[in-house]
Amino acid sequence: MELDSHVKNLALTGRERRMRLGIIGCGAIAEGAHLPAALTSPRAELTVLTDTSEPRLRHLQSEFGLGPITRLDYRDTFDLVDAVILALPNNLHAPVAIEFLSRGIHVLCEKPLASTLEECERMCRAADAGHAVLAVGYVTRFFPSTELTKGLIHSGFLGSLQSFDYEFGTAGGWVTSSGYNLSRATSGGGVLMVSGSHFIDRMLYIFGPVELIDYRDDSHGGVEANCVARFQAEVLGQAVPGQVILSKTHRLANRLRVIGETGTLEVREGQARSVHFSPAHGKFQEEIFPAGMPAAEEPDYFSVQLDDFLRAIQTHSLPRIDGAQGTLSVALMEQCYRIASRLDEPWNTSTLDRLRAAMPQVCEENTVLVQERSN
Repeated sequence: MELDSHVKNLALTGRERRMRLGIIGCGAIAEGAHLPAALTSPRAELTVLTDTSEPRLRHLQSEFGLGPITRLDYRDTFDLVDAVILALPNNLHAPVAIEFLSRGIHVLCEKPLASTLEECERMCRAADAGHAVLAVGYVTRFFPSTELTKGLIHSGFLGSLQSFDYEFGTAGGWVTSSGYNLSRATSGGGVLMVSGSHFIDRMLYIFGPVELIDYRDDSHGGVEANCVARFQAEVLGQAVPGQVILSKTHRLANRLRVIGETGTLEVREGQARSVHFSPAHGKFQEEIFPAGMPAAEEPDYFSVQLDDFLRAIQTHSLPRIDGAQGTLSVALMEQCYRIASRLDEPWNTSTLDRLRAAMPQVCEENTVLVQERSN
């Protein structure tokens, strides 16, 4: 199949010019992360910013000192970009990405890749047909601590592994510009899909394929605010049980912990450059850094992620997290929702039991009074 004109253009110019980059969707993640990364990238020129809200676009234009690059309809940008960052509600990832990919326009899609496995597969097929790069925005995969954790586990540093567990919980934190994460129709799920997908991706990368043992949440038909999932991984030929607990109602330990015979490895949420190790028979915790890690200022990992995406385009190679990898985490989350059972909520059920015990007597008395008055 002949390359699309956008791809031809890039192939001809190579590194001689900066790529024309657009940002599709201007919510909180675009304002706080993608826009600053795009404006400081040596590989790209921000040529388009789109959102359906004109006031939102005016705000960002003023905030970042942008020229007349805004559009209300992303369909008006096809001839203005070589690549785009897609930062839309989850339910729009697939249809919008496919329109760009089928035209040979490269896409860095915010996580998760899509809401369903079927949508992910369609996106990957569109990327192949359009000879376009499809990358997924799992920015924590660019943390040196992620690579370090994987290396230590598979090197046998912890000896025989006993278990792993991950917790992430915040009291609230649902606020987004669009409110998309409050509806299953737009988000695809609740805390698992919106917050937990980062770790589901890291878990698959660090431990390899896992078996889902059990999944419970409190969705009650809507989006879940709390969930518990149990998995089993295989590392160095040994079965390793794991548990993931996520919450949007209360704060948790917010860390990954891996327990082995030589000690415990712990990576706190947001700990990007190192991991902590507590020897099984020691009294002190050690901080471990990757070999040769320079004592430099912490980089902006959204800039690192964007540079990886643009480098993949320019060198005709794969990005660190491509569409195939992004599909794996969505498939596992979809499996969780498919087998979901009710999470135990004793703080709710005990209260309901007391109410049920009290209600019959009140109802009977009221019924008698109503009947007497009607007679």
